Amino acid sequence: MRRLLAILTAAALLAGCSRRERANPFDPLNPSTRGRPAGFEALAGDGQVLLHWQAVFGDALSGYQLTRRGPGETVFQPVGGVLGLSVTAFRDVPLANDRDYNYKLYFVFQSGPGSRPAEDTATPGSAVPWLIESGGTDLVQGTPDDRHVVARRGGFTSTADVAVSTRDGAVWVADEGAGRVAIYRPQDGVTTTISRLSHPRAVAVDAFDGSGWVCDLGQNLVLHYRANGDAASLPIAPLVDPVDVAVDPQDGSVWVCELGADRVGRYESTSAVWKRTVSQPARVAVDSTTREGWATSYGTGTITHLSFAGDLIGRLTGFRTPLGVAVDARRGRIWIADPGAGQVIALRRDESEEFRVTGLTDAGELAVDARTGDAWVVLAASGQLVRVSPDGAIRRMGGLRNPIAVAVDAGGR
Repeated sequence: MRRLLAILTAAALLAGCSRRERANPFDPLNPSTRGRPAGFEALAGDGQVLLHWQAVFGDALSGYQLTRRGPGETVFQPVGGVLGLSVTAFRDVPLANDRDYNYKLYFVFQSGPGSRPAEDTATPGSAVPWLIESGGTDLVQGTPDDRHVVARRGGFTSTADVAVSTRDGAVWVADEGAGRVAIYRPQDGVTTTISRLSHPRAVAVDAFDGSGWVCDLGQNLVLHYRANGDAASLPIAPLVDPVDVAVDPQDGSVWVCELGADRVGRYESTSAVWKRTVSQPARVAVDSTTREGWATSYGTGTITHLSFAGDLIGRLTGFRTPLGVAVDARRGRIWIADPGAGQVIALRRDESEEFRVTGLTDAGELAVDARTGDAWVVLAASGQLVRVSPDGAIRRMGGLRNPIAVAVDAGGR
């Protein structure tokens, strides 16, 4: 019995040693780190990449070595010298936009560099994607290469829509649950709040002066605010279930979808220029070149194409539940998101189909980067933000919680 106890004691000690070794962050068999620096991410920005990782300490650890392989290079080169133990971030500048940079981060021990690096890739760019989640409490900022979330800014109750000003990059968030719209300025972190709303459901920003138009379903109004949050004009009324609004950047007139009235109208300030019957209009977008409008009807599976004067140009079928719509005026492309079909469709101005991207389940809303022509699409069910290039190639970022709307600041100001 005593021999058996001795054997069991020795086995327990060996198991304890094994567990302690596996808890060692430098151990290749550690299930969390695999012997690599933990939490390593390369966050792309405009002409730069911010690299960060988690701090680790050990008697034999001296620091970290960052290496990079840039465009046209075949081997990784050190980026500066050995970084100290207290360093957990490094900003790599200046870099070329729209080019891939590959990074490796090594532990550096007293005996020399480790053999198992953490790795990541970043593609700098000027675009800044902003998105919100269904009933969410955060405004989420992504990287221009659609690989990582940069930040979450909380304080919201139940977000419903997001739009961005191409004039100054200000982000407008419809916080339906709190009956307000928040205007966030990334350049200084200041937020302006427009309160005393009922159910702000949709928002659009005028590219010329940075003012915003807000659809308030609870009051059946579309309201107009300056960039500082002050009222810019009297509201558009009376309306029946105004669910979406779009701005013509040439003259500041707005197109409004009235779901409850089966109607799309164009307004100059608060006066209706015309109103046209469109069955169950859900979203509308304006082509700034032709000044024509494209309205989706989720309930009927159709797209309605209207002239600047409100005349019917065409009604397109062949969709299941078209919802999001955005116009790339520079390239003459109209993007449609069809969540029921799990597709994004690219149309030409003549209503012909350019291509379809399939396998995008629950692709509900989208936005276009005016500089690159990329379409950014939210997939609520899978929690993904997908970037579709003009040739149909896609990149996905997951880990989101029911994303329902996206806006893209093309940058370059």
